[in-house]
Formats: sequence, C-alpha cells, structure tokens
Amino acid sequence: MRATLTELRRDTSKVIRPVIHAAKSVVLTEHGEEVAEILPKVRPDRARAIELLTAIGPVRLPARR
Repeated sequence: MRATLTELRRDTSKVIRPVIHAAKSVVLTEHGEEVAEILPKVRPDRARAIELLTAIGPVRLPARR
C-alpha cells in the first residue's frame, strides 16, 4: 500500500491498519517520492532459526533463562 505524508497525518489509523491487521507494508510518499516504509514487526521463529543453524554445522545453544 502507498500513502502520502498528508494522508498519514490526517488519518493515521487508516494508514496503519493494514500493517497491524494484515501484516502488509505501507510506503510513504512526499511529492511522489518514496520517503519511508512502515513494516510489520515479525517475531523470530526460534525453531526455524535452529534448524537453519544446524544445517550449517554443530550448534551449541546457551541455556534459556
């Protein structure tokens, strides 16, 4: 999705809603130029990370707190 800085100021919740609820990014523009991007925060998948690391070679994990 694309939005202008003016749209962001006028209706922030409408611009941010796709980021929060649909995990989509929003590109912000000013005078037609892309100036920023709002991205959803992605939680790391610990199991997938361990799987990828073990594919490389032996891995020793620190104790969990």
